[in-house]
Amino acid sequence: MRCEVAVDIDTCPDHVWAVLTDVTRWPAWTSAVRDATLVGGGALALNGVVRLRAPRLPERTWRVGEFHARRRRFALLGEGLGGRASVRFALTSPDGDGARTRVVVVHERAGWIGSAMARLTARTVDGHLRTLAGDLKEHCETRRRAGAPAAVTGSTG
Repeated sequence: MRCEVAVDIDTCPDHVWAVLTDVTRWPAWTSAVRDATLVGGGALALNGVVRLRAPRLPERTWRVGEFHARRRRFALLGEGLGGRASVRFALTSPDGDGARTRVVVVHERAGWIGSAMARLTARTVDGHLRTLAGDLKEHCETRRRAGAPAAVTGSTG
């Protein structure tokens, strides 16, 4: 099962990247995450471990399976009995001038339990991803325009 959300943010990719990769601060700016812990401390990096708690979902431990600072991409990977999940984040500058940032977040689940859980929690996960993207937009644009609406596009499949 796959859920994808995209948002355009009116600020430079470097700023959005800094906010997004500071995962322990996510609960300060989004209601989609109640608690975020970077196990062992430090900065988000390849093979790091992130523990996330989201409303109406069980706590989940993720491993940073991809991390490309230059390309502004990272992926959180999770495996458990009968299931695999990933959340991939990719930032681009849609106009090529570096003044705006497009963030695409893709959540995928597979496996015999992963697929069943995906069907049960699809609406909740989709809602959390939309909230995360909208809150990221609002948080990153706060200094430029107070109260900017969060235009988010996406699909669940």
